[in-house]
This record gives sequence, structure tokens and C-alpha cells, in this order.
Amino acid sequence: MGTSVRAVYKDGVFAPTQRTKLKLKEGQAVDLFIKELPDIKNDPAFDIASLAVETGIPDLATEHDHCLYGAPKRGKRNARKSRLR
Repeated sequence: MGTSVRAVYKDGVFAPTQRTKLKLKEGQAVDLFIKELPDIKNDPAFDIASLAVETGIPDLATEHDHCLYGAPKRGKRNARKSRLR
């Protein structure tokens, strides 16, 4: 049976990144399978706010379907509904 534990390699030692209760005896030998994880700090999506650009479209957040797909504007539909009430 295997257990996955995320760890950081520093000064020649693997240190778990979170506290974990492993059912191991002190000094017990184990096999480690090393899988390098990508450094997300270098991923532009990690700081998504830095990718924001000014579009000049003031209602883009509420009218994204209209801007992307040509759907009717939500504001017009909402205005009709409020007049019917």
C-alpha cells in the first residue's frame, strides 16, 4: 500500500509541507517516487489580476455573453421584466 505525501527537498532532506500522521516506525525504510511539481509562481495564471487590460467596455462583466457571442444584452431583458411588474 502506498501513501502520497507532498514534501520539499532542502539541504538534502525531504520535509513534508503539511503535518501528517504516517503509520511508520522510527527508522523504517521506505521507497520514494519523485515527481517534480511545476513552480506555479512562474505561471502567469498564478497572478491573474496582472493579466487584466482596459477594454473600454463599461458593462463587460454583466454583458459578456453579448460581447462574446452576440446574445441580447441582459440590461434590456432586465428592463423589460421590471416594466412588467
